[in-house]
Amino acid sequence: MHQMASSTVKFMALFLILFGSSLAAEHTVGDQLGWRPLVNYYSWVRSKSIKLGDTLVFNYDATKDYSVAEVTQFKFIACNASNAEFFDKSGNSTVTLVESGQHYFMAEGHCSDQMVFSVLV
Repeated sequence: MHQMASSTVKFMALFLILFGSSLAAEHTVGDQLGWRPLVNYYSWVRSKSIKLGDTLVFNYDATKDYSVAEVTQFKFIACNASNAEFFDKSGNSTVTLVESGQHYFMAEGHCSDQMVFSVLV
């Protein structure tokens, strides 16, 4: 009986991993406003159900001095994108959330413009 229960648990875990990954969503940060100054990204993130495996899409004007950086909590507080876990300035950046926990995003040099938010996954 123990062997059968163990096999069932393994099957259910595999099923949830495979089925769950097919439910991954893509979220455009800021919706139609995109990634730009003076948008309330904290309201935006609170209105979403962002889960492990989901992808965040950052759309912004690459000709401006905008970027996307995923940083540690300490770098986030200091508005410092040096040695970021992820950094891009292409104008269309995507980040897939593959680890659970708190994720911190910012635009280098634009924290005072409110181009910052964090999300718990």
